Amino acid sequence: MVSIVVSAVSAVANVQFVSTQSIFLMSQTPTKLAAGCVVYRYDATDALLVLLIRDKYGCWTLPKGHLEAGESEQDAAVREVLEETGLSGALGALVARIEYTVRLKGGLERIKQVTFFLLAADSSEAHPQAEEGISAAEWFAPEQALARIGYPQVRDLLAEAITMLA
Repeated sequence: MVSIVVSAVSAVANVQFVSTQSIFLMSQTPTKLAAGCVVYRYDATDALLVLLIRDKYGCWTLPKGHLEAGESEQDAAVREVLEETGLSGALGALVARIEYTVRLKGGLERIKQVTFFLLAADSSEAHPQAEEGISAAEWFAPEQALARIGYPQVRDLLAEAITMLA
């Protein structure tokens, strides 16, 4: 019976060590910074429309991408929208910052922080950029957009943006 208890303690200690080691390694990896936009426009009847993209994982989401060296969040957000959708426009207010964990090659994890702004599109002609991993870029009414978003944090962020635009 004693050896069973010792084995159980060793197993628990190993699990805790691995967990602590993973946390240590993650804390040594810098947070990956990204930025994006809730791109919107109004149709001929003055109804709000929101742009969603289908990402490389097949999920509907908002355009976003990494910050390049020395680039501001605002500049990165505008650049990423242009690269992923071909759209430009007037950058607006900060909507929110979200964080989540991403797994790197080799299994290491790191925190990714994405800052989202509003962007009033200057055109309705969105063109998904396949070389960016984007398979679709489409306009949706707010309720439809919220129902299609594949990521809970992005859905919450979009809901906040829709409230800001109301």
